Amino acid sequence: MRIGLLIIAVFWALPASSQTLQVMGSDEGFLPFYYGDNLDKGILVEVINDFSLEAGIAVAFRPMPRNRQVWALEEGQANAVFANPLWMPLPDRMHAVGPVLTWRDRVFAQPGRQPGSFDDLQGSICLRRWFVYSDQLERRVGTNLSRHDAYNAQQMLDMFLHKRCDYIVMNELEFRFMAQLLDIDPHRYRTELIDAEWPVYLGILKTETALIEAAEAFFSTNTVDVETMLPNLPPPDRHISIEQDK
Repeated sequence: MRIGLLIIAVFWALPASSQTLQVMGSDEGFLPFYYGDNLDKGILVEVINDFSLEAGIAVAFRPMPRNRQVWALEEGQANAVFANPLWMPLPDRMHAVGPVLTWRDRVFAQPGRQPGSFDDLQGSICLRRWFVYSDQLERRVGTNLSRHDAYNAQQMLDMFLHKRCDYIVMNELEFRFMAQLLDIDPHRYRTELIDAEWPVYLGILKTETALIEAAEAFFSTNTVDVETMLPNLPPPDRHISIEQDK
C-alpha cells in the first residue's frame, strides 16, 4: 500500500517536461490555423512548437472528428483543444489559457460593392451549409439576400470568384491564406463588416496542472503575430483547385 501511495506521489510531483500536451484538431482541416494530413502545418502549430521548445514539453496535434472530441478527452487520447470557452468540449473540466488570438468572420464583396452596414447588403450571398451566422446577417437572408450554400470554404470561395454571388462570409485569415495560394489580391474584396468575432483560447484539462502553469507562463509573454507568419505558411497537402474567371 505504501509503495502504491509513493508511486502516486511521485507521479504528481513530475515536472511539466515529463508530460505531453496533446492538442485535438478537426481532421477536416482548419486553414490556416492547423492543417495538413497530420495537422503539422499552420499558425497554431508553429505557436505550439515554439511553446514546446521554450517549455521543454513534448507536444502533438491529434486529428480528431468533432463528434469524437469529448470521447478523446475522457479516454485520455488528448488533453487540450483550441476553442472559445463556450464551445469547448467538457467546458466545466477545462482551464482556458489566453486568449491566444481572435477569430473574425468578415464579409467579402465583389469589387465595386462596398456596403456600409448589413442593411446595405442586397443581391446574393454564398455561405457554408450548416454554419451558424449572426442574427443581423440571418435577417437579410431570404428577404434582401438570396442564399447559395457551399459544403466548405473552398467551394464557397470558388462560387464567389466565379461571381455566382455578390458576397461571402469567411474567416478573414482563411480568406487571405487562400487568396495567397491563388495569387489574388484579398484587398479587392474586403469590407469593414464583421459578422462574428470571438477570442480563441487553449483549453487544457484542469487535471493537467503542470501543463496549465507552463502554458500560462508562455502565453503571458508571447503573442501570435499572424501578419508575420501568414506569408510564410506552407501550402496544404491537398491542392486548392479554384480557377478564376478571365
